[in-house]
Amino acid sequence: MENSSNEFWFKPKTHGYGATPSTWQGWLATGVFSVLLGLVAVGGMMALKDKGSIALYAVWFVGVLGGVYWFTQFARRRTDGEWAWRWKGQKYADIYDPEKQQGCERK
Repeated sequence: MENSSNEFWFKPKTHGYGATPSTWQGWLATGVFSVLLGLVAVGGMMALKDKGSIALYAVWFVGVLGGVYWFTQFARRRTDGEWAWRWKGQKYADIYDPEKQQGCERK
């Protein structure tokens, strides 16, 4: 039986940058994170509405940004492959590398 800590929950996107959920665990993690982030972000803004302190808004912003960073790193560790800009499943660097272009010779 495969160890669940080594199982990949996400796969690299075929267009754009990043990954997309590929298993039910990946979809569940993405859904839970989205709901929690929404609740924390809106709840925090509502709690700070009457305070008006720039420092508290900065703390709120850094907290939300930290949560997004944490989830991004979590998803990156659980992705089956490398994150890169892609078009039709190919990395942009591979598409536009003159040495990898067929029919192009360097003189």
